[in-house]
Amino acid sequence: MDKPRRITLNDIALACGVSRATVSLVLRRSPLVHANMRRRVEAEMQRQGYVYNRAAANLRQRVSTTVALVINDLSNPFFAEFATGVDEALGAKGYVTLLGSSNESPARQRQLLGSLIEHHPAGIILSPAENSDVTDVEMTIGRHAPLLVFNRELTGTPDTGFEYDFLGLDNRAGARVATKRLLELGHRRIAFYGGHANSSSCRERRLGYQDALRAASIQVDPSSMIETAPTRLEANVHADALFAVDAAPTAAVCYNDAVALGLMLGLARLGRQPGVDFAVTGFDNIPEAAVGVPPLTTLNADPRARGRQAAELLLQRAAAPSSPRQSVIVPVQLTERESTPHALSA
Repeated sequence: MDKPRRITLNDIALACGVSRATVSLVLRRSPLVHANMRRRVEAEMQRQGYVYNRAAANLRQRVSTTVALVINDLSNPFFAEFATGVDEALGAKGYVTLLGSSNESPARQRQLLGSLIEHHPAGIILSPAENSDVTDVEMTIGRHAPLLVFNRELTGTPDTGFEYDFLGLDNRAGARVATKRLLELGHRRIAFYGGHANSSSCRERRLGYQDALRAASIQVDPSSMIETAPTRLEANVHADALFAVDAAPTAAVCYNDAVALGLMLGLARLGRQPGVDFAVTGFDNIPEAAVGVPPLTTLNADPRARGRQAAELLLQRAAAPSSPRQSVIVPVQLTERESTPHALSA
């Protein structure tokens, strides 16, 4: 069976008795076209089933109205909020977001980037999967597409000529502030709970936790840094690991809010009361943090605002490709709620 012929601008122009240029102006929503003519052309497009090939138009005009966004874990509420912020900011400037989630798989990330780059986006925002290599990213997207990396640094050393902008959180300072606050509340046995140690963001948060302990002349016990996947489910499942030692902790600095909320469920399952006999802090301040049981003390990273900021930085890069590389580290503020009681007296 023969493939149906594609409807073209010339077909629409011929049916309406106008020039191809007029139809093109309608597609670009030009104010030069009278409203009655616009409605007539649009009606004919609908009647004939014309589909606008935006990618081809972008190639002809050497412009793009799309931005690729690849997230490492869209099931994490932090990244869902971040993606919403990106889309809000891009939409306000007339751009469309092409979204994909790697689910922490570098192979899936490579596949997504390879597919999205074929749409010739104006730029790419990448929150990398764990262990993402800079050379792998460069080989996948080339050197010409503006790239902003969020949250985690890429591993390895980039070749000369491949540069990308970076937007991150002040992970080390944030974890240091959370740990210091627990020390001020009288806690001396404090764990760092959740996350993968080889992730750059987790490594930085662990360092901040250790900074605060050492400043208080408390020895860092490696067994008090417990790894889990950075999810609510895994944090819940492994909560008993906190109490598998003789001197069990009375508080935990958690890698992120999802881990903290999962840990609080795990504590309740084990017969302990978070916010009463065990203190918990998070990191991110996702919307759920304020309505946890109890409401969660956390470091406010304002993920939706970070998404808007990422979009703005990328569009700046797209408008000025030769400008110097930017690395922006955003401070985080402690938001104190009921999940961090004073330490119980011995």
